[in-house]
Amino acid sequence: MTEFERLRNKAGLTISQLAAEARVSRATIEKIEKGLRVRAPLAQRACNILGKYLGREISYEDLNIPVVR
Repeated sequence: MTEFERLRNKAGLTISQLAAEARVSRATIEKIEKGLRVRAPLAQRACNILGKYLGREISYEDLNIPVVR
């Protein structure tokens, strides 16, 4: 389990809920959770929503999410 997935679960969000709030596809969230590369802005949008639910700022760099810039 990736740190991103652990935080998503801690926030009480499903993949679909997180994807909808972050305005990214379910596939993007699934890629992040599998450790696959995603576009940096999409990863950051997902992290921003996690941060909103967890009450702290989170960046894709903090979580070592591999990105395409």
